[in-house]
Amino acid sequence: MNPSMKTAFDRRGFLGVGIATTAALWQSTAASQPAGGLTARAAALAAHGQVRSEILKFEDPVEEFREHLRIERSLVDDEGSTLTWYNWIAYVVAEGRAPFPLLRFEGIEYSYYRRVAPMEYRIHAHNLSYPRDLRTGEFLTELENPLTGRVVKLQPAVLLTDPGTLASPKGFRNLKSDGKTYRKPLRVFRIQDDLIKLDSVRTAPPDMPTVHIENSCQWVSRSQFDDKSITSLPVEFAGVYLFPFPGWLAMGERKGHMYGMWDGRKVRGPEDLPEEFLQRTRKEFPELLEPRWQEFERPIPFSL
Repeated sequence: MNPSMKTAFDRRGFLGVGIATTAALWQSTAASQPAGGLTARAAALAAHGQVRSEILKFEDPVEEFREHLRIERSLVDDEGSTLTWYNWIAYVVAEGRAPFPLLRFEGIEYSYYRRVAPMEYRIHAHNLSYPRDLRTGEFLTELENPLTGRVVKLQPAVLLTDPGTLASPKGFRNLKSDGKTYRKPLRVFRIQDDLIKLDSVRTAPPDMPTVHIENSCQWVSRSQFDDKSITSLPVEFAGVYLFPFPGWLAMGERKGHMYGMWDGRKVRGPEDLPEEFLQRTRKEFPELLEPRWQEFERPIPFSL
């Protein structure tokens, strides 16, 4: 993308002690060091003072859509592609059991898009993720399911079945739909100090299970956001993801779902990926280190 973790202390008590201890340490450190001795990050936080937090509103839906493209992909005249790298932890949420982390995944999403109308883009993407040990980060080929006791085999997760979408200021139209309905995901831009953040909630495509939703937050500096010469903003992001138990976990009749918590960032191209990930992918899946432009050979099943 073990056994269930059991707490030996009261959670609220621990949090209270932790917060108090952190505050005391901060005060002690600040008092004992001259201003020049503080870390650059601490000094920057201190300089901020009161948090600035407000919604960034757009009167023009076309302008909002263009800024969304700059953050999530790239604002292009014809066609383009965006590569993102991520690391995420998969949690098991089984009915009647406390949720627990199971393993982590490291992966990429490669999206590629073409403009098909004055302000409408056809978008496709593929994903590749390798399972890794939760603590050591070592690549995994098998794992014991702590709820069933079974050792399950693990394979790289390769997602090539994305049907694609048409995106415009009106919303998104899935290419497996009849094209009559525009889906409007929740999308909110925010100002937080010297950052611009974008909150997005994406629901499942029409043919996906109902237990499937993705929430993300992407951010970039205000100075870069305001520089309109940057067509693809160098964002970082984090988010959560709900999805059904995967078949490889062999959960049988147990009820529940998975919860994923992930973070990552845009990269300029495959050469910017972490070295271990890049070398393995060059060996096992070299074709996934470039856009799959052949997806555009399939005709759009409805009129624009």
